[in-house]
Amino acid sequence: MHRAASRSQARRRRRPEPAPDRSRGRQRWPRPLCPSSLLAGSWNLLAIVHRLRAYCVPGIPPSGRRQPGRSAANVRAEWATVDLFDRLRAWSLRRQRLDRSAPDPLSALRDVVGVYSAHPSGPLALHARTRGLTAAAFADLETRRQAIRIVAMRGSAFLVPADTADLLLAASWRSLSPSYLAARGLDAPTYARLRPRILSAILEPLTPTQLRSALGVARDDQLAYFAMRAMAREGLVIRIGTGQMRTDDLRWVATEAWLGRPFDDFDPDEALGWLAGAYLDAFGPARVADLAWWVGVPRGRAAMALETVSTVDLGEGLLLPAALADAWAATEPMDPDAMAVIGKWDPYPMGYAPDGRRRFLAEAHLGLAYSTRETRVGATSGDAFPLILRGGRAVATWTHRLTGDRMDVEVRPFPDTSDPHALVEGARPAFDAIGELLEARVNVVGG
Repeated sequence: MHRAASRSQARRRRRPEPAPDRSRGRQRWPRPLCPSSLLAGSWNLLAIVHRLRAYCVPGIPPSGRRQPGRSAANVRAEWATVDLFDRLRAWSLRRQRLDRSAPDPLSALRDVVGVYSAHPSGPLALHARTRGLTAAAFADLETRRQAIRIVAMRGSAFLVPADTADLLLAASWRSLSPSYLAARGLDAPTYARLRPRILSAILEPLTPTQLRSALGVARDDQLAYFAMRAMAREGLVIRIGTGQMRTDDLRWVATEAWLGRPFDDFDPDEALGWLAGAYLDAFGPARVADLAWWVGVPRGRAAMALETVSTVDLGEGLLLPAALADAWAATEPMDPDAMAVIGKWDPYPMGYAPDGRRRFLAEAHLGLAYSTRETRVGATSGDAFPLILRGGRAVATWTHRLTGDRMDVEVRPFPDTSDPHALVEGARPAFDAIGELLEARVNVVGG
């Protein structure tokens, strides 16, 4: 079923605007000029150096002046033989704003394209990226129509900036196949009959129970609910939060009633090209396989989308937007004790294919950091557990239980984590901040 045909008014396909450049890398002097670059060119040299997984960053810039406050010896000691994954780790943590450098929740949301809609995962993802997030500030994103919940990458529900939702919906578009409808007790005629009735009923946000009442169907009738979920996949309906942080408490409303317009009908391939650029901006350097996994499209489509983006090949299939190449070359080492606490389904660990996560996770720990067939809850495996990152490396998982105004947290360090007691103590301030967001007193155990 073509998406445009399901809307109240067919709209002409639009070309997406280019993804904005949000380069945040710090470069304190121009790119150093190495002698071999006179022959090979700076880009070729960069690729060669990355393939060797080692870097040579001179301590004295071309002007002959040393970098303020740092000696040449210190710089050489920091980056003389830095492994590719160490640089990826430092770069990615900052690009993902896990240093909590985002100035506000909406900026944090833009910088990771979107966060999972489920609570508390969505609020925790933004909390990990910006300081001082409150429940009221999170709720304002929706009440002010700055962010909305749509079905996007991999068919999952995301909270995304309202002004990019049209593109995200088009880029990740999946048709409603007969098998999809049949699995939910629907067929094409039944769905076509329910759709206009539901749209007329949800001009204001309603719960599924309220929708059934408005339609005059039995309280246990699931067809209207499943039809509404299918309409969300088409972009006809969106979910709206009520301000609850701890758990999902959602209402459903017609897109056009909430936004004052239907979603624009972008060309899916052009929208995917835009999304490829936005993905590399947030998650790069990354591979074709990573983009394909993240969006949920075949690798061939992902490769074609990336061909529309101006990139630099850093070796090992890793692509970076060309506009960020200088910032990448100037990446600074990160504090090995820097701590980041992230929740379940955080965008960072959910941003790469299973074989592309070495920048933040040892291969031996994959089964500890992600659900497997044996540890999954629900129908899917591969969900990222809540993690603690130290120096950009995942070193522990954590769980929580909320009871009234109390939140009990259990930290589970990975088997080879050094000084687990210090890890728990170092993470306490982050858990206390999470407790403030969820309005709970925190008790942390483990180590």
